[in-house]
Amino acid sequence: MAYEALYTRARPKNLAQLVGQEHISNSLARALNQDRLSHAYLLVGTRGTGKTSTARILARAINCDTVHEANENKKILPNDVIPCNECEACRSFKSSPDNIEFDAASNRSVEDVSRLLSTAYLAPLQSRFKTFIIDEVHMLSFEAVNSILKLIEEPPPNVVFFLATTEFNKVPQTIRSRCQILNFKLIPQDVIANHILNLAKDLNFSLEEAAVRKIARLAKGSMRDALTLFDQCYSMTDSDLLTVDIVDNTLGLVSDSDLDEIVEAAKSRDRRQIIESTAKAFKSGLTANIIAESIITRLRDIVSDIKDSRSAELAVYNEMIDQLRKSVIEMQGSGIPEVILETALFKFASNPVSIPVYEMPKDYSFEETYSPPVRESENSPKPNIKDKVVNIKDFKTSKKNQSDAAGDLDDGS
Repeated sequence: MAYEALYTRARPKNLAQLVGQEHISNSLARALNQDRLSHAYLLVGTRGTGKTSTARILARAINCDTVHEANENKKILPNDVIPCNECEACRSFKSSPDNIEFDAASNRSVEDVSRLLSTAYLAPLQSRFKTFIIDEVHMLSFEAVNSILKLIEEPPPNVVFFLATTEFNKVPQTIRSRCQILNFKLIPQDVIANHILNLAKDLNFSLEEAAVRKIARLAKGSMRDALTLFDQCYSMTDSDLLTVDIVDNTLGLVSDSDLDEIVEAAKSRDRRQIIESTAKAFKSGLTANIIAESIITRLRDIVSDIKDSRSAELAVYNEMIDQLRKSVIEMQGSGIPEVILETALFKFASNPVSIPVYEMPKDYSFEETYSPPVRESENSPKPNIKDKVVNIKDFKTSKKNQSDAAGDLDDGS
């Protein structure tokens, strides 16, 4: 029997299994329970965040017998039974002629779309609603978009459209204004990590915390990418424990120990060690751009573990991140990216790092260390004006005597 990829086995079957998109699943559950679904939805988000899976869940739910009976009886269903996946309508969903899926990336001409939508005016054969799931709708040609615009504006009865796209800005405004828009967020790393751990338990498989964190970080918010990476490591190892070293070796990544070696070489300002550590990283076969981004990611993990915001190490790591970030920009279109990476590390090693300014402690009291000058009170005795006059006369007399003495000296010379 052929091996089934993990991301297809773990595909959500109801709204409760839609991981990381609770704002969408809860909103759709309320709309289904109140029988207030729209005739057209535009699902927007990056790859692997659940757009197509949500469209299939919705298409199955609006034809589900359990959901239909709950609406008639004014009963509220929880997310884990929307749809129920047990009634006849749910079991026959995949083979139903009323559920039509269309990939606009490979069928983008107006002839393809017109042929597909010609059946939209026909009544459903088996289901309550006829559903059209059009993936990557932004890839349609201008004429193809115009051909579906009239259908979305004035849809036939019992027809629902689900349009999915990864590039919202390329979807014409005329389509956007006629659809309810569902924005899919990037899934947080901790959510991805917890989901992978739960799947690993079902597979009787164990993962190190560092390994699952690295897979979640590499996925960059895409659950499908995370499951694909985990499936690759799981299927290509003989061990029952997935370690971070196995992840690095399987995926061809630079290990954290090699990255730490580069960081320590730059931190100690050892040019010879910088050359040796970067040369070791280049042997992995990865480009200098990817290695620089890996170092930045590793530094970000190190910085996040530093609790003291006034730490001198924090200033060092931030300066290193800034230098590497500039080098990544310089590498674009350059023929010597390896030299640019080494130069950035050399530049960091030769420049002094600015230490952050010391901040006053919160419990510091200014009044305790500062005493204002004492002013003379109104009742304090004032100097006598006669004394001042006498003093002035004495001053003039002394000045005159000094002048006469100076004249006598000149005459004697």
